[in-house]
Amino acid sequence: MTFEPLTPERRRAMTRQHLLEAAAMVFARNGFHGSTLDEVAATAGFTKGAVYSNFKSKDDLFLALLDDRIERQFALTAEVLDSGPHEAAEMLPRMRELLSPEATFWDDNWETLFLEFVLYARRNPEAAAKLADRAARERALVQQIIENEHANLGLSPEYRTRELAEISIALVGGLAIARLIDPRAVTDETLDAMLSILNRSIGVADEGAKARSPTPS
Repeated sequence: MTFEPLTPERRRAMTRQHLLEAAAMVFARNGFHGSTLDEVAATAGFTKGAVYSNFKSKDDLFLALLDDRIERQFALTAEVLDSGPHEAAEMLPRMRELLSPEATFWDDNWETLFLEFVLYARRNPEAAAKLADRAARERALVQQIIENEHANLGLSPEYRTRELAEISIALVGGLAIARLIDPRAVTDETLDAMLSILNRSIGVADEGAKARSPTPS
């Protein structure tokens, strides 16, 4: 058994992570505008000064929370994609796990909070620029995953991978909003169809697609 000393750097990292976890709880409960750094500090058990020593503002705290979420989502996605064969029959069930109600991709509280920040950023140029940077980073991560899948399959992309990445993000994000409006609108069949479309866009044959297609009248 090894013992890792609690260095100042490790202590700062632990404090930062604890603040992010507290912020996630406070933002989910009160929304972005209804939350304060004082409440985040109190929930974490720290002073407000501890928050400001890690984050410049409430905007930066939210964006750090977004960064953390993006990193966790794509680490999980990469793990799922790398954990087995790349045939559709094997990939689709693994990808569906990511879209289960318990998975990090489907979080109605987060989607509501994110939409609130998007509307806020529309009227705040500095926040808008920072949010656009995060969107570009997310797109780059999705693009890398798509390019890796093409390489694994020995295929050349039919479309630019940058555009495939943007469309993939839009599909998932659009369905997340549809769920907020009416949870019944996004069914298991909806998710399966989306995954089939995305898989076929990168050249992964879906043996079940024909069986699911409606019979022409």
